[in-house]
Amino acid sequence: MANLSPRPGVLGNRLAAHLLRRASFAVSKDRINAFAGMTATEAVETLLAIPPLVHPEGPINWMDGTTAWLTTGPYDNGPDTFMGRKRRAVWLWVVNEMLHDPSVRHKMALFWHSIFVTEEDRDWSEFDLFRLFQMYATGNIKTLACKVTLDNKMLRYLNNNNNRRDSPNENYAREFLELFTILKGPVQGTGDYTNYTEEDIKQAARVLTGFDDEGFDNKDPETGLSTGRAIYNRHHAGFKTFSAAFGNQTITGATDEADMYRELQDFVDMVFNQPETARAYVRRLYHFFVKDIISEEAEQTIIQPLADQLYNDAYHIENTLKTLLCSRHFYDEDDSNAKDEVIGGKLKSPLDYVLGAINLFDANKMGVLNNNVEHYDTTAQRFLYNHLEHIGFTFYPLSVEGYPGFFKAPNYSKFWFDQSTIAYRFRLPYALLEGKTVQNNRDIPFQVDLVAFFRDNFTNQEYADELVRQFLELTLPEMPQGERFDYFLQKLLGDLSPINWMFEWQGYLQSGNDESVKVALTDLFEAVVGSPEFQTF
Repeated sequence: MANLSPRPGVLGNRLAAHLLRRASFAVSKDRINAFAGMTATEAVETLLAIPPLVHPEGPINWMDGTTAWLTTGPYDNGPDTFMGRKRRAVWLWVVNEMLHDPSVRHKMALFWHSIFVTEEDRDWSEFDLFRLFQMYATGNIKTLACKVTLDNKMLRYLNNNNNRRDSPNENYAREFLELFTILKGPVQGTGDYTNYTEEDIKQAARVLTGFDDEGFDNKDPETGLSTGRAIYNRHHAGFKTFSAAFGNQTITGATDEADMYRELQDFVDMVFNQPETARAYVRRLYHFFVKDIISEEAEQTIIQPLADQLYNDAYHIENTLKTLLCSRHFYDEDDSNAKDEVIGGKLKSPLDYVLGAINLFDANKMGVLNNNVEHYDTTAQRFLYNHLEHIGFTFYPLSVEGYPGFFKAPNYSKFWFDQSTIAYRFRLPYALLEGKTVQNNRDIPFQVDLVAFFRDNFTNQEYADELVRQFLELTLPEMPQGERFDYFLQKLLGDLSPINWMFEWQGYLQSGNDESVKVALTDLFEAVVGSPEFQTF
């Protein structure tokens, strides 16, 4: 029976690795070993101890080395900024922080980015929106929903900056209900989606009239980030009465610009007062962290209790996330169906695949970004930007619905694989081993020192079967058995016998010449990182 009771005892390496793969991008052998001696509660509390943002406040200006260019004017920085380097700089800044931050912050920031979606529109304000997701990673969803509504990028993307009292624009109001918060229920009739109606969209659009984007000039006093502003003479000041789906609630119209924020808050409170909103967020949390498919049993024993907890916590998500990640269910210890496992049951997103491998194999030679133009410009262009884009992740979803691999039924994470992305996935071992781009063989600051990695991270390396076992334990969600284990062992040995391998490894330790062992280890590495098992977590 699926349940949310905390998993007792220390995690051990297998479960520690599972938690780290699902809840962070900073997975390494040292971190797995450290988490292995913790209980689930201790481990999750460690991940929830989010450190201050210590990296640069934002991507540098490749022209003068400053960071102020993202949070100050002018509004228009030119077409090259919009369409090229500035956008890539923001993108690399986010990825770099994902690589270095050991907490759950960036998995949750990605989660919010996947819900409050904006497409790539060659905008100047990506930095502010991503920073907002980071700030509220484990914070209050209602607060985040209000601030996203007023975010400059969101205001322009879904046209709420053109929402006027005399000509209401329903675009943002529709997506706020349909995709960002309560979601559609079963269609009950024309314009009736159970959880809301078409009339509710019209009323919501009136609530949202009069908010406009403001470039860099208007700052949110709570976040310090650029935000939109209220313009009262554009606002629909009358009463807004909603349908029975919201208890026929009436929201009083604002009396001035300051009161427009109160009216917005009243609307957000109304939507979040519906228990279905809590269930909608919990289901998406479950899809993101646990399983693609929610069983009827899980709906009753996992989703509903978590939704109750989230609702009762006034939408502060930290405790709900903690309950889920500490649960026996998350660690596959309450499931009688051996064919429907949590561990190894999801396909890695491009970020999980690439960033996880970079950290796991200690391949990151980029370091912390310190006003280095090469990091922000060339590195992004040569590898991270291009490679992740080729395997299906551009950091800007192709539609307002978000990334299909995270939330789209019925295939969910299987959407990360198609004919155009799979080939580039399997080129990752080459890039990491050679420190070269796949496309044009140019240098990148990511490379595995393969022999040193095996020498420093494992024991009894002279015993081939033991070395392969340790490597598979580190890299795969489940240990292969029988013929599959033998397949990987043979990749290491090649034409060698186990005794010959022992001599080769001992010879390397004595002479320092790693040429022969490197060939064998390369074959093993390519087989494992290119395996179907490595694509799962």
